[in-house]
Amino acid sequence: MGTPRPGTGRRLAANFRALGAIVSLAAAGFACGAPAEDFDDAGGPFRVGDSIEVGAAPHGIRFSPDGDTAWVALSGEGRIAVVDLTASAIIDRWEAGTTPLDLIRVEGGWLVSQFRDSTLIMLDAGGRFVPDAVWDVGAGPSLFTPGTVRGESWITTEFSDRLWVVDTRGGAPRAFHTTGDRPYPADVMWDGSYAFVPNLDAGTVSVIDLLNDETDAEVDVCRGPPGGGALAPDQVTYIVACGGSDEVAFINTASFEITGRVTDGLGPRPFSVVVPGEGRYALVNNAGGSTVSVVDLEAREVAQRIEVGEQPIVLRAHPDGERVFVANEISGTLVELVPTAPPAESPAASEVAPNEVVVLGMIHGGHETSEMFSLDVVRDLVREIDPDYWLTEIPPNRWDRAWAEFQAAGTVEEPRVRRFPEYMEGLFPLTRELDFEAIPTAGWTEPMSDFRAAYLDAYARDPARADRWAEYQTAAEASAEALAAGAADDPRWIHTDAYDEAYDIRMRAYARLFDADLGPGGWEAINASHWGNIERALDRHRGEGVRFLLTYGAGHKGPFLRELRARNDIVLLEVAPFLDRLSAR
Repeated sequence: MGTPRPGTGRRLAANFRALGAIVSLAAAGFACGAPAEDFDDAGGPFRVGDSIEVGAAPHGIRFSPDGDTAWVALSGEGRIAVVDLTASAIIDRWEAGTTPLDLIRVEGGWLVSQFRDSTLIMLDAGGRFVPDAVWDVGAGPSLFTPGTVRGESWITTEFSDRLWVVDTRGGAPRAFHTTGDRPYPADVMWDGSYAFVPNLDAGTVSVIDLLNDETDAEVDVCRGPPGGGALAPDQVTYIVACGGSDEVAFINTASFEITGRVTDGLGPRPFSVVVPGEGRYALVNNAGGSTVSVVDLEAREVAQRIEVGEQPIVLRAHPDGERVFVANEISGTLVELVPTAPPAESPAASEVAPNEVVVLGMIHGGHETSEMFSLDVVRDLVREIDPDYWLTEIPPNRWDRAWAEFQAAGTVEEPRVRRFPEYMEGLFPLTRELDFEAIPTAGWTEPMSDFRAAYLDAYARDPARADRWAEYQTAAEASAEALAAGAADDPRWIHTDAYDEAYDIRMRAYARLFDADLGPGGWEAINASHWGNIERALDRHRGEGVRFLLTYGAGHKGPFLRELRARNDIVLLEVAPFLDRLSAR
C-alpha cells in the first residue's frame, strides 16, 4: 500500500486561469459516434423526468442528504454546477480546476478529482479553492466510489493503476492499492472488505481485499473491455458493463465466479451500472449512443431502453432510493429517471397480522457432542416450531452455491456453510420434510474474519498492550464464571436473559477495547451487519402473519433480542414452551 504526495497548489492556480483540452472517461476508453439506436422508452419500469442543461461534459454527481441539491462536475469547463433539483435550476457555479471528473464531500468541504492534472484538490463548503490542499495521486484520477464506508471512500487513477483510499473525515487521500491495467471506477462492499475494480486494458475485474491489502482474484469477465460496475444492494452480485462486447456480466462476491450474462437488448458500449432501491433493476448507460438500458435482475434480461441524451456517461442513484440521475457528456444535461410504478401503499392496521419470531441460540460444533442440545434436539425443536421462514447465519453470497450443491449431491462443500452442523445436519435435510424458506442473513465476510484473527493474535502478543489484554481476559473470566450458573449446553439455560447478561460481560469489554480498530469485525459492527439483513427480511414480510425462526451463535442472541423487542409488528415467542413439548413426548 502506498501513500500520497502533497502538492503546493501553484500549478493548480495557473490551471484555474487556463483550462486545457478535455480528456473524458468515455473518450479515453471507447470511440464514439456510433449509429443512432432503436429504443422504446414507453411502458417500462422507468420514465424520463426533468432534464437540466448543466454545462460542458458533466460527469460525477453528488447529492445533499435531503436530495434537494446536486453538485455536478463539469469536466469540459473546469467547474462544479450546483443544481436545485426542486426548481430544476442552476443556482451556482464553482471554479474547480482542470477536467474535474468527480467530487466527494469531506470534512471541511469537497475533494475534486483532476483527471488531466493527476491531482485531487480541495474546495471549501462554499466552493472556494483551499490553497496547498492538493495531492498528487498519479495520472488519471477519475470517479470516487458511490458511497463511503466508515469515513472512507475510494478512487481509481486510470493511468497509474491504483485504487486510492480517501479519508473523508481528514479530507485527504492516504494510501493506495495496486490494480490491474487501466482501472475504471470501483465499487466497495458494505463493510469495506472487498473492492471490485474493472480493468479496461486487462479485460478483468480485480477483487481487492482492502482490509488485508491483497488481491484475491483477477476475474476474466468480458470479451471486450469492462467499463464500470456496481454491487447489488444484497452484496451477492457485482454487475459489470462490458463495453467492447455490449453485454453485462454477473460475478458472485464470494466465489468470484461469473454466474450469468445479459447479451441481448443493450445499447452500444455499456459503460457503467447503478442499482437503485431494493435492487430489482440495474440501469446501464450506453456511452456509444444516447440511451440507458434497464436490466431486470430477477429475469436477467433488458426490460427497457430509455432515450436520455447524447453519450450518457455517469449514473448516480438519488438518496430517495428510487430515482437515478444521468450525466450526458455531449448533450451537457443532467437527466432524471423516475420509476413509473407508484410506491406500494402500506396495508391498513386492521389488515396487518403480526409475525411470530423464535430465536434459537446455537452452539455450533457443540451440537455434535451434547446430549441436552444434540442435533436430534435441534431437528425436533425446528419441527415443533414449524417455521415459514428460517433466518440463517449463512452469508447471502454463499447460499446459492450451498443450495445448488445440496440439490445436486445431497451434501454441501461450501466451506463457510460446512462450519455449521445445525445447517448441514438440520436445515438442509429438513427442507425435504418441512415447508419453509431459508433466508441467508449473515454479515460475515472472509477478509473481515482474517483481519480480525490477525489483529487479535498480534494484540495478545504485544507487550505494550499487555495491560489492556489482561483487562479483556479478566472480563472473559468474569463472563465464564457467570455463564457457569448453568450447563454450557443446556438449551433452557441458553435461552434465558441471565445467559445473555453473562455473555455480555465479556463482549462489552471486547467492544470497548477492540471495536474501533476492528472496523467491520468489531462486535457491535458485525451484529449491526447481521441485524441489517435480518431486519430487511422481517420488513419484506411485514404483516403476513407468518412465523420466523432465527438461528445464530448463542452469543448473538442478546443483541438480536434487544432489537426484536423494540419492534411493534412481531410477537416474540419464548423457546421454553417448545422444549416443554419435547420433554412431554
